[in-house]
Amino acid sequence: MPEPFAPFARRLTRGYALLAVALIALIVATTSVLAFLLYVGTLNEAIASDAQRIAQDALAYQRQHKSPGTYDAALAKEIAGPRVGVRIYDERHRLVAASDGGSAAGDRLTRIAAAVFGLHSAVLHVDDQTIVVAPELARFNRLLARYLAVVLPIGALAVLLAWLAGRNITRRAIAPLQAVASALRRIAGGNFAPEPLPAGDSSLRELTTAYNDVAQRLTAATVERERNELQMRQFVADAGHELRTPLTIVMGYLEILQQGIVGDAAAVGNVYETMLSESRRMRAVIDKLILLARLERPALPSIQVVDVAALAARVVTAMAPLAGANRVEVIGAGSACIVEADETELYEALKNVVENAVRYAPESPIAVDVACRENVGTVTVTDRGPGMDATDAEHAFDRFYRGGARTAEGSGLGLSIAKRAVERVGGTVALESEPGVGTRVTISLPRGSTSA
Repeated sequence: MPEPFAPFARRLTRGYALLAVALIALIVATTSVLAFLLYVGTLNEAIASDAQRIAQDALAYQRQHKSPGTYDAALAKEIAGPRVGVRIYDERHRLVAASDGGSAAGDRLTRIAAAVFGLHSAVLHVDDQTIVVAPELARFNRLLARYLAVVLPIGALAVLLAWLAGRNITRRAIAPLQAVASALRRIAGGNFAPEPLPAGDSSLRELTTAYNDVAQRLTAATVERERNELQMRQFVADAGHELRTPLTIVMGYLEILQQGIVGDAAAVGNVYETMLSESRRMRAVIDKLILLARLERPALPSIQVVDVAALAARVVTAMAPLAGANRVEVIGAGSACIVEADETELYEALKNVVENAVRYAPESPIAVDVACRENVGTVTVTDRGPGMDATDAEHAFDRFYRGGARTAEGSGLGLSIAKRAVERVGGTVALESEPGVGTRVTISLPRGSTSA
């Protein structure tokens, strides 16, 4: 499999190398021009000085009444040096004298370079002769060759180092990209396990940080989805189990009636009574399932001002036929306790908690204590029934869970409904229980601005 971002890495490395070549070329060109301008300036000054000397020497020979032909050679030899050459022409432009080795011609490249840098000759006219003091281009040529022999290898080495440095920088720059690409391929393959990428000091820290955030959110969403799917499967299984038993009883009695096994009126009446009771039980379970499904919906509850003390009194009154006279007592209902909640959902929560205590703590008195603090209103339902052990208490809010009281009549949904209804308005539900002592369920509700 090709390395990720390989073409991009090559283009980036090539860009670094080209940039380095451009910078090196600019530096070499700048320093070269400055160096040669300095050299040419010095050489032009030397040529001007030599030209002035030739003029003075020629005047001195003339004062000695010497003819030009007698001192030309001597004059050329006196002035010529390693950096300049002298050539003397007569009136017919014929070369009559020249310094030894004074080759002012040089090759074409050297002449072009000399012209570019402003190197020029000095021309004097003495009597009928023309004296040319010219730079020694062969020396200039050798200087230029030595300079290029030093600069070109250094430039090539600098380009190589720039390419290697660019390649290293590129690898470090695209390392986070490769890590993110690999992680995304792993996620695309179905592996949602979080593997946060190190942000380090990379300039791509924002990318790795963004990926880590997405990976964590995706992992959390995946875990939540799996948990919801597991809960849904368990919910369907438990609901089927709870409904299957009464449905089986009803179907069994219907078959008995169909076959005519039961004949007398009293027995038939018992069969009908049993089927009606089991049907009511199924209806109760279905109603609670519908209520729980409604509480699970994403729609926000209808928050309103509720007097929880009055609401608790209504619940106790409604539960009186099931609990019996004077079995459930409301404490603190004499004064209002205002909270912010959905009245319908809060009523269902309180009703299910009280109903749960009535069913699972038979013959035990039940106290419903309403209390108001500065920011919280609480309703505590306490019974002195058989209580629960630690395992049952831990799972008390699970759907269809009835622990050791499986034989008791009920759906196992009451506390689940209460917990969900209270949490929807920002409240909490806590349970404390001890075997042989009893159970206490505390509902805490926010009072918000109503506490003022």
